[in-house]
Amino acid sequence: MSDDIPERREMIRSTAITIILTVVFLILGLAFWAWSSPDIIESSPIGILNSMNLYVTVLIESLTMLGMFIFLSVTVINIRLFISNVRAGWLEVIVIFILVIAMSWLMFGSGVGGVSAVLSLGFVVYLYLLQE
Repeated sequence: MSDDIPERREMIRSTAITIILTVVFLILGLAFWAWSSPDIIESSPIGILNSMNLYVTVLIESLTMLGMFIFLSVTVINIRLFISNVRAGWLEVIVIFILVIAMSWLMFGSGVGGVSAVLSLGFVVYLYLLQE
């Protein structure tokens, strides 16, 4: 990553956009979780997706959690850079990774949690390669 520090206005705009996208993905994840309830699954969009193909539901839920992880990570990195003019370290990224995977595991089960972990690790590897 470069050593330049973006202007304050760009940082505020970027942080606002990533916060909004994080909240959007969180709301989508919570909606999918609520629709997966045994009481209403037959009449919910998740029930319709399950009747077509069970793996489509797992993929959509995993991609929702991946989106949340990506935008939450970028938000934390931007906020840390904005406040202290120091880029976030690996501790912040790993803590967010553990938090999002735990949420995914608890909300959707081990299948979605595992897929979300693998996809999120791909983004962590991308961040690592971006450093060089």
